[in-house]
Amino acid sequence: MVGSTEYYRCKHSRCIVTLHTDLNDVILEFNGEHCHPPEPEEIEIRKFKEAAKNRTKIETTPISQTYDEEAIRLDMSKVTIAALPSEREMRCLIIG
Repeated sequence: MVGSTEYYRCKHSRCIVTLHTDLNDVILEFNGEHCHPPEPEEIEIRKFKEAAKNRTKIETTPISQTYDEEAIRLDMSKVTIAALPSEREMRCLIIG
């Protein structure tokens, strides 16, 4: 992050996609085209993380309970569930 802009790069080593957002995750700039297909598990995990973060911003429900409820609500595949971040990792992502 530099100033009020966050910079992202696709995690695939041969992919040239970059993305710039403001601190509220509003996309400011998107460059390039992905050279690979999306990975469905990663999309599901991203949805899980976003849903859990959003709920903790507006609810007083314990993070552990939110984690469990969102995992059930999103009806993820076994492969995705195995790849989810742990409750401890989610707590760090949410609390900072």
